[in-house]
Amino acid sequence: MNTVQLFRMLLKKLYLLCLFTLSYTYGLTPEANAQILNIERARVNRDTANYLTGRLGVDFSMFNRNAGKNNPNNYLQLTFTGDLAYISTNHSYLLLNYYNYLLVNYDSRELRNTVASTGYSHLRTNLFRKRKLSYELFAQAQTDQARGLELRTLLGGGIRVAVLRSNDVNLYFGTGLMHEHEAWKNPELDQVLEVSDLLKSTNYFSAKVKLSEQISTDAIAYYQVGHDDTIDKFRNRISGDVTFNFKLNSKFSFRTNFNCVYEDEPIVPVTKFVYAISNGVQVNF
Repeated sequence: MNTVQLFRMLLKKLYLLCLFTLSYTYGLTPEANAQILNIERARVNRDTANYLTGRLGVDFSMFNRNAGKNNPNNYLQLTFTGDLAYISTNHSYLLLNYYNYLLVNYDSRELRNTVASTGYSHLRTNLFRKRKLSYELFAQAQTDQARGLELRTLLGGGIRVAVLRSNDVNLYFGTGLMHEHEAWKNPELDQVLEVSDLLKSTNYFSAKVKLSEQISTDAIAYYQVGHDDTIDKFRNRISGDVTFNFKLNSKFSFRTNFNCVYEDEPIVPVTKFVYAISNGVQVNF
C-alpha cells in the first residue's frame, strides 16, 4: 500500500467517525461557530488557466429549547458562505466570505430577541502557484459578536510549500508573518472595548483529498503566535477545520463541517476553546 492509498484509507475512517458523531449531535445544540477560515475550499486544481470559479452555500435552522414551562428559548439561524477564485496562468486570487446570523428568543407574535452575528471576508493571492515553493499575500476582516469580538483585521504574507501533489491528494504547508488588530468587548468591565495590535507568526498545514467520485474532503490546521508586551507573554492560537463534501450532482453538494479554535491568552476573559459542527447544502458554479 503506497502513501496516497494509506492516507485515503485513514481519511475514510475519520469520515465514518465524524458521521457517527454527527448522527448524535447535529440539530441538538445551536451552532457555536468558531469561524475558522479554510482556504483550501476555494482552491482548485486544474491544468487550464484564466478562468473564474466559485461556490455559494446557505444553511437555515430554527429550533427551541426549554427555559421554563411556558417560556421556551427560540432560535433562528441563517448562514451564508460565498467563495470566488480567479486562476491565471501563474497566479491565483481568492475571495472568501462567511456570514452567520443568530436570533435568540424569536417569537412569531413579537420580537424579544438577542442578535449575534459573525462573519469574515478574506482576500488571498498565491503568486507562482504551480511552483513547489510559492508566495502568498492576504488580508482579512472579521467579526464575532457572540464572543465579543467587534473587529479583527489581518494583513500579511508568507511562503507556501507543496508537500504532495497528485490527482487525489494534495498536501501543503504555509508559514509567514502578519499584523493582527483586534478590538474586544470586555464582559467583566461593563463591555469596555480593549484593543490589541500584534505582529504574529502564522503557520498552517492543509490537505485536500478525493476519497471517491462522490466524496471529497478538505482540512486545515493553523498555529499563530505573537508576543504581547502589555502582558509580557506569548499569545498562542491553535485552530482547525475539516469538511466532507458529498456530491449529489454537478451543481449541488451536501457538506458536513467541524471546526474549533483554542487561545491560551485571549485578549479579554472569554471561553478559551470553542467549536462548531454543521451540515448544509452547497451550490457549485
